[in-house]
Amino acid sequence: MLVIVSVRRLDNDRIEIGVARPQHDSNRTHNYPSEKEARAVLSDFGISEELMASHLKLLAQMGPSQQLKFPSMNVPQHELRSKRFRLLCVFCGQSIV
Repeated sequence: MLVIVSVRRLDNDRIEIGVARPQHDSNRTHNYPSEKEARAVLSDFGISEELMASHLKLLAQMGPSQQLKFPSMNVPQHELRSKRFRLLCVFCGQSIV
């Protein structure tokens, strides 16, 4: 499924990962207590170590709650489900993942 993955560091130093469908309002987020846990999720989504490292390094230099987005990517639906990212259809409210 084509999605946009985003990351942001919260005030409590947790890292929030968001998943959204392009051109849809459906967006789900989960936050993780450590960068290590967030990296594991991003890796499972197929994000390369290089891209992940550069985004997380830049994120550390930014203020809290500022968001960085990864390029649109195809993430298998089973991977999204296994991480509890369920996107809803904006028209009908039904789960599309």
